[in-house]
Amino acid sequence: MKLLAVLKHEIKEIGWVSLYFFFCFSVMLTLKKLFLADYLIEVHVLSTAALSALVAAKIVIILDKTHAGRRFDASHALGLTALYKTLVYILATFIVLFLEKLFHAYRESGMITQAILDVWEHRDRNIIFAKVLCVGLAFFAYHLYTGLDRRLGEGTLRRLITARPKVPKESPNPDKGKEDRV
Repeated sequence: MKLLAVLKHEIKEIGWVSLYFFFCFSVMLTLKKLFLADYLIEVHVLSTAALSALVAAKIVIILDKTHAGRRFDASHALGLTALYKTLVYILATFIVLFLEKLFHAYRESGMITQAILDVWEHRDRNIIFAKVLCVGLAFFAYHLYTGLDRRLGEGTLRRLITARPKVPKESPNPDKGKEDRV
């Protein structure tokens, strides 16, 4: 029974974070698809967004449990903490993506030095910068949201965003009280 509870907790935790990143990456990749449509280049948005969201969510969840992920939570301003986390998480994401490209290059060449050279020679700085910028914005918004939610009390911000506003009841006589304001 305990395993089932842990599994449900993990699915819930990874699910919400993955859903957020799936939305962000879907928007980014849809824009990419629209830009490349003029050149008749096909881009697979859904599968790339889903896989990228799962990877980003797992990176975020793992790093949130480390010292590097919680280092300034209690001692610095929210904006500064979110910026720090964004930079650390972008670096971790860059390393993961580089290792993934290196793995594929190594499988093709069979030599690690050749694989490193292949990855280095086939880089496109503009695409890397665009990806880092987009992923960084998604990370920054995530960290601002979670930091604010944590400081307000877990779940408070979500309830404020999703709850319907309470409309104050009007008094039966709208003219009542006007003489008090004059």
